[in-house]
Amino acid sequence: MFKSKYIAKVLAKLRIPSIDRCEIDKTCNVNYESALSRVKMGRYSYVGSRTTISDAHIGQFCSIGNKCSIGGGLHPINTVSTSPVFLSGNNFLHTNFSNIHFLPSKTVIIGNDVWVGDNVYIKAGVTIGTGAVIGAHAVVTKDVSPYAVVVGVPAQEIKKRFDDKTIARLLKIEWWNWSEGKIREMGAYFTTPEKLLEKVEGMDNMI
Repeated sequence: MFKSKYIAKVLAKLRIPSIDRCEIDKTCNVNYESALSRVKMGRYSYVGSRTTISDAHIGQFCSIGNKCSIGGGLHPINTVSTSPVFLSGNNFLHTNFSNIHFLPSKTVIIGNDVWVGDNVYIKAGVTIGTGAVIGAHAVVTKDVSPYAVVVGVPAQEIKKRFDDKTIARLLKIEWWNWSEGKIREMGAYFTTPEKLLEKVEGMDNMI
């Protein structure tokens, strides 16, 4: 424990991100002073500076802002005390007065092509749908649907990026799963959903 704290302090001084037990694609980027633990992150996603992420699965082409807090430990609120010293397992205080079973963390699921603004908090166990946008300073405590735009404390949906039909069509083609070659080939059509969908669906009709 003391060794881990020392390493964390050294990394902070060097402005190097701390990455522990993670599976991160080689095309990703994690900026300075961010700390990731037990995180899986798909290709071409990035994390801004001074962001903390624990127990999360992040999809492809995601943009995570600066100074965000995503996932992390939970505390029971229905027991006499919320302190971890009454729970089973290890804790930061190295003491157990009881062995109450409690799941200390739940995985955050962030879909593909999600944009999370600066200073966002996402509660453990929340699922963020593909294509969603989380406005800066939002506190997200509930699941967010695909292509929704949410803001505020607590976060509330204010609109969808596109109409329902367009969203369904985008989810169907799953462009984020295409090969890099195909994405480059189709890159000129990414200016609007209509252009991309017309091109893709036109090609499908020719088969």
